[in-house]
Amino acid sequence: MKNEKRHIKIGIDEAGRGPWYGPVVACALAFDPVNPLPREILESIGDSKKISEKKREKLFYALIEESERPNPTLYFWVGVVDNNAIDEHGIKWATREGMRRAIIEIGRKISSSYMIHSVLIDGNDHFTFEELSRDPVCIVRWDAKVKEIAGASIIAKVFRDELMKTYSLLYPKLGIEKHKWYGTQTHQTNLTPETITSFHRLSFEPIRKILEKKPRLLLHVCCGPDATVPLMDLKNQYDILAFWYDPNIQPKAEYEKRKKAFAKVCKREWIEWIEGEYDVARFFEAITWLEHTPERWEKCKNCYDMRLERSAMLAHDMEIPYFTTTLAISPHKDLDALFHLGKKSAGKYGVEFLPISFRKNRWFERSVEYTKKHGIYRQSYCGCVYSEGYAEHAPKAWKKS
Repeated sequence: MKNEKRHIKIGIDEAGRGPWYGPVVACALAFDPVNPLPREILESIGDSKKISEKKREKLFYALIEESERPNPTLYFWVGVVDNNAIDEHGIKWATREGMRRAIIEIGRKISSSYMIHSVLIDGNDHFTFEELSRDPVCIVRWDAKVKEIAGASIIAKVFRDELMKTYSLLYPKLGIEKHKWYGTQTHQTNLTPETITSFHRLSFEPIRKILEKKPRLLLHVCCGPDATVPLMDLKNQYDILAFWYDPNIQPKAEYEKRKKAFAKVCKREWIEWIEGEYDVARFFEAITWLEHTPERWEKCKNCYDMRLERSAMLAHDMEIPYFTTTLAISPHKDLDALFHLGKKSAGKYGVEFLPISFRKNRWFERSVEYTKKHGIYRQSYCGCVYSEGYAEHAPKAWKKS
């Protein structure tokens, strides 16, 4: 009987399972069965979530001090598993691993004259550990009932909070010390690809969604056929808003016919689109004195300029950082002029023009194939009243106004 070891009970809790940032911290704590913890400290220990931050920190340092006495009144250890391991193995694995590390280390600190009789864990994961001779008991909300678990929860919570304060020194503008990177509304609102750090849990859905979020692109579209392949290919890289702005197209019936074809393509490709003004007067003003110049010359360049500037203006107003145009798919357009005018308008409105040559990789041929396959109307002339092929589409009594 004299050689029987005294039983000792270990309580385990964790902090940081829910945040989107930093490690998960698990603490294992046991009270010495011979040297009792001072009564005032024991009575102060409770559920860490219901204790004020100031009182929690005071208890944290008091518990550490008790563990460092020549004859300690308690033993504890903290197991920390960083965000990289969480991303690789998952939060449940990381929580168990943190507890396992804490169990191993507290076992080394507890006197050999004691025998671990039971391990109590707050939660319902029912973890098992090879390092223990018997399975732990897991029950939800035991941190409010079992002093060992409550003490462990205080140490784990304050330890992690202090770590977050240290991280906040590296990123002073992120306010980490205030929300500890839990999923608060402020955190969600301010989260951008630029504010995601090396301590974030990239596997967590809110962070993953931000990283996977595509940059927005305003795509000026001149007709349905020319929209086909650009929309198909660019939507994998960008969040596209298609912009129908073509007041150069005459007559109005032709304009509506082309818009209908364009809308059909957007519907097939699940692309949102909006329509600009059918500002015919502005078109004629843009090409005044140039009406009878050849196609691809100044008349056409002024038409490009009008549509690109309107697109840049809209991109600016809608806070869309990038814009480009499907005009660049046609082999009949002057690419150099298009790109020059696009960059000019971009500079004027503080957005970025993407000079994408849609003629590469058989884009024009693929467009033809797409329109045939899906029955998309393909026009036979450029669109304006001065383009070749217009005459056969013009109404008998056509007016500019």
